[in-house]
Amino acid sequence: MRQPILALRTFAVGACIALCAALPAYAGLTNDVPSCYAANKIASPQVPYDQLIYVLIDQTVQLDATLQKSVLDNVQSMVKPGTKFVIAEFSAFSQGHYLNVLNTGIVERPIAAADEGNVVMSRLRDFRTCMQQQLVYGQRLALSATAKVLKSGTSSLDQSDILMALKSVSPAVAQDKAAHKLVFVVTDGLENSSVTSFYAHNAVRHVNPDVELKKAQDNDLLGDFGSARVYVLGAGVMQPSTNGSTAERNGYRDPKTLIDLKQFWSGYFSRSHAQLVEFGEPALLEPLSW
Repeated sequence: MRQPILALRTFAVGACIALCAALPAYAGLTNDVPSCYAANKIASPQVPYDQLIYVLIDQTVQLDATLQKSVLDNVQSMVKPGTKFVIAEFSAFSQGHYLNVLNTGIVERPIAAADEGNVVMSRLRDFRTCMQQQLVYGQRLALSATAKVLKSGTSSLDQSDILMALKSVSPAVAQDKAAHKLVFVVTDGLENSSVTSFYAHNAVRHVNPDVELKKAQDNDLLGDFGSARVYVLGAGVMQPSTNGSTAERNGYRDPKTLIDLKQFWSGYFSRSHAQLVEFGEPALLEPLSW
C-alpha cells in the first residue's frame, strides 16, 4: 500500500485514513498524491495544475547507469508545483507485458498571493508545510515508479509495439486540461511488431522514413497528442549481438541509420500533432523544458 506523506501534521487522522484507503483501488489511474487543499479544508483552485509530463518507458530497452540517471534527473526536475505527472511502461501485449500506468500524481499549485488573506493564518501555515512535503512526496513517487521500470528493462522480450503504445496514450495527453504538455519517451525507437520491424539479421536496418510512415498511417497507428512537446531518450540503443560483423557485435549505429530513424519519428510525431523537440541518440543534449 502506498502511504501518504507521513510527516504532514496537517493531515487529520480521519482524512489520512480515507486517503490511504482510496489509493490502492485506483493507484495509477487517478491522483496518487494526497491533496493539501482537501487535507486543510481549503477550496481548491479551479486549475490545480497547468503542466503535464507524461513519461512513457519501453520495457525492452536496457540503459546504462549514465542514461538511467539522466532519465531520473529529468523526471525530478519536471515534477514541481502546478504539475501533473504520469509514469507508464510498455513493450508488447505478450509474455505478461502490456501498456500500464504505474502512477499518476498532481503536485498542486500554491494559493495565489492575492487569496492568502482569505485563509485563517494557522491553516495557511499548515497548508504551506503540507505543500513542501507534497512536492517531496510527489517527486519520490515519480522517481520510484520510473526507477522500477528502468531496473526491469530487458532484451529478452521478442516484440516492442512502440507505435501502438504511443497511439494509445495520445488521447489522454490531448484531452488533458494542462496548458503545457510534455511527453518524455524512453525508448530505442526500434519498432518490432506485426506492422513493421526496424531489425534485420540481428541488427538495426536502414529504414525508409516515407515507407514506414505510410505503414503507420495505413494501420491507423498515428495519434493525436494535442500539440504536446516530445523528447525521446535512448534512440538507437541496442544490446551488442553475439554474431554478425564486428560493428554489429559492438552495437555500432552508423550515422545514416540514426538520421533515417530520427526522420521517421519526427514525421510520426508531426502527423500525430506533436513537436519532437529532441531525439536523444541516445542521450539528451539539453534537459527537458516546457
